[in-house]
Amino acid sequence: MLILLRAILYSIAIPTLIIAICIALSTSNKSIDIPQWQLTSTDIQRAKTILYANQHSTNQVVNLSLTERDLNIACAYLLNLYTDSQSLIKLSTDYLSFQLRFTLPNNLFGRYLDLQFQLYIPPYQVPEIRNLQIGQISIADAYAGLFIDKAIQHTRLNQYLSLFSQNLKKIHLYPNQLQIKYQLPAQTTAKIQSLLTPNIDKRALNQYQEILDKALLKHDKKWRLSLSEILQPLFHLAQQRSSAANAIEENRLVIFIANRYVNNYPGSGNKNKKRKAIPYYTASLYKRIDMAQHFMWSATLSASGSSDLAYLVGVEKELNDAKRGSGFSFIDLAADRAGVKFGEYATANPEQALKIQQKMAHITNYQAFMPEIRDLPENLSAQAFHAQYKSTYSTKYQSVLQDIDQRISACGIYQRFKE
Repeated sequence: MLILLRAILYSIAIPTLIIAICIALSTSNKSIDIPQWQLTSTDIQRAKTILYANQHSTNQVVNLSLTERDLNIACAYLLNLYTDSQSLIKLSTDYLSFQLRFTLPNNLFGRYLDLQFQLYIPPYQVPEIRNLQIGQISIADAYAGLFIDKAIQHTRLNQYLSLFSQNLKKIHLYPNQLQIKYQLPAQTTAKIQSLLTPNIDKRALNQYQEILDKALLKHDKKWRLSLSEILQPLFHLAQQRSSAANAIEENRLVIFIANRYVNNYPGSGNKNKKRKAIPYYTASLYKRIDMAQHFMWSATLSASGSSDLAYLVGVEKELNDAKRGSGFSFIDLAADRAGVKFGEYATANPEQALKIQQKMAHITNYQAFMPEIRDLPENLSAQAFHAQYKSTYSTKYQSVLQDIDQRISACGIYQRFKE
């Protein structure tokens, strides 16, 4: 009996020990020199052009010629939609070299998971992965491709890569350039667009959409549609549907549906031919449509785990507008920052997700989540911005951001959550 007990304990302990050793060897707390790609608004637009190159050419053959910078921009943008990561891609004569670092949740082993490998692209042959290294663990070339496939098989990133590989016609590596040729049918295009949306239970989506439709039918068309009129009934339903186990996902769904409507995306009521009877009104904050759009777009990106990207895009857009647009607007920037905080708080943890549902279900106006910011400077040209603030790193600029953040934190829905 003692021998049997020992055998059982060994059979449990040994695999556990092996797994622990593997995790310890594959993770790290050490800092490494991987460039932190600071994507500008131009970079982000380039990334979208690369990743969605077929959106205006359905069923047509798409040819892409990508430089090393193009590859890094697209990779950084795509990875950061799904996880906190750093990446570096280098072009060589016959292979691409990848260096990736993923930030892990708090654990006993290490904060980072590091991957390095080379993707060989021989002419007229199937690409293959070699020299795969995970932390301090080296994977034999015979198993490298299988390991990478399994590693991403259960992630949403895998859907994008699968759709792309299934319709790939040609991939060829030239000096300093990667050429790709592919053709995506119409149904595949729709699938790729859906990858930026949360995993949605259709029954839940229909319930939320029904609530939104009722709110739109009740709205007095003589008045502007307030963003609070959209969010309040949606969060009221979320409160009814939620427990600690699903509150975060319900909040993500509410934010997604509200953003889809406010920013007039495919699938929203006004673009759904089956729902012609439902009126469409542009939503606003403080009588400004753009403010509501900025708020909801940033909240959606933040709720998906990309707060840093949301902050970056907001700033870069304003700097770009200062050069050749409507001018730098601290009002738009404040709406972005308010949306980011809203998305973060709504999805931070189950307890907070439930509390914000309770708050939002009983709001009477948008001032509960959006402070007064119309006194902030806007319409600043690049020259005017530089003359007054020098740069986004100046003390004066940072002081304005601090003022904005203080106003946001003073909103009613955040009072219970102050740190």
